[in-house]
Amino acid sequence: MARRRRGLVALIGANPLEIRLERLTSPTDGVIAGRPVKLFGTNNYLGLTFDPDIQAAAIRAIREEGVGTTASRVASGNLPGHYLFEEELARFVHKRTAIVFSTGFQANLGAIAGVCQAGDVVVVDEDCHASIYDAIKLSPARKLKFRHNDLAHLRGVLAGIAEPMARVLVVVESVYSSAGDLAPLAEIVAIKKEFGCHLLVDEAHSLGMYGERGDGLAAELGVIGDVDILTGTFSKSFGLIGGFAASSHPDFYCLRYTARAFMFTAAPPPSIMAAARVSLAKIAAGTERRARLWQNSKHLRAGFQAQGVRTLDVRSPVVSAFFDDLTECYQVWSRLLDAGFYANMLMPPASSHGGCIIRFSVCSEHKPEEIDALLAAMHRARSAAAGREKTAPERQVHFSPVGVVVPETAGAEPRVEP
Repeated sequence: MARRRRGLVALIGANPLEIRLERLTSPTDGVIAGRPVKLFGTNNYLGLTFDPDIQAAAIRAIREEGVGTTASRVASGNLPGHYLFEEELARFVHKRTAIVFSTGFQANLGAIAGVCQAGDVVVVDEDCHASIYDAIKLSPARKLKFRHNDLAHLRGVLAGIAEPMARVLVVVESVYSSAGDLAPLAEIVAIKKEFGCHLLVDEAHSLGMYGERGDGLAAELGVIGDVDILTGTFSKSFGLIGGFAASSHPDFYCLRYTARAFMFTAAPPPSIMAAARVSLAKIAAGTERRARLWQNSKHLRAGFQAQGVRTLDVRSPVVSAFFDDLTECYQVWSRLLDAGFYANMLMPPASSHGGCIIRFSVCSEHKPEEIDALLAAMHRARSAAAGREKTAPERQVHFSPVGVVVPETAGAEPRVEP
């Protein structure tokens, strides 16, 4: 990994994975390398990070209850704010029980590894988040994958399972974070009911945006009652940090005693719980931010499509631009940053669809003129990249099925470490 990193940095310059955001000044503004930038890579979909009511709730909790819990939830970390928020959150996501974790990553670890035991089978969409894959690794259950959003393949995988369907858990995301595409949840629910297995849906990138009250894509599609376990995070639309798992199973409360990611880490601090309660209330009550978010994402996506940028035609707060060539992708990303626009650059194995991605996370607080300026900068950046002198084959960064390939020295045969 160190050798790959050195080679990549030597070939393309600054590492897109090591950008330092020196200062945040608003939900959509920051400072990088001493220069102001517009932020299109923060997942701050509803712009709540600077909301004065949420800030005031966090400050008040710090003054009254301190800055941290210093203990896990099964020790002295259980505070009134945790239970109050869990009750409100459970009602919001239409489940009997919700359990709050310190991060969304830990919520997936706890929910999957805490529920699935030896003799169980986990069937996962191949494009699921790393936290889901790590959770599956921690579980003694048998693991199977199906091709991304391929319903026929999912049905075939389930048909080949010998274990009882009551011991099978299908795991998907409602909105996939790298490409921004949506799972066909209604069809997956129909397959789940056909086979009699269980379903976990990670709503990290849909909670707050979809649904009449921001209660997620499963609720919007009317299938939330058929989702056995729901997971999510507070680090996206809520503008905070933390995660949760929720279910209507009568014994789901016992996950608190089987999820190591819950039992053996410090509980979220009072300030986060206080802020999350206010954030949840604003999400449930407000429609204006969601309306602006969808207007902005439609604006950006349509602008990219008009330029011939490869992107997916979906209703999503994630608008991703796809490139086959890593060097071209980096040059476009770098020119956008020079022009004052920060987005995320993703590359294999972290990206989907086998290519390089510049991911733009749209915020409700982006102004139309800012999106127009980004579109103009993208046009200039792609034009400059298209006119560049092609990189010599022996110096070209490219892809293999296992990741990024870079030559170690000029003229050397490119190779990938296993």
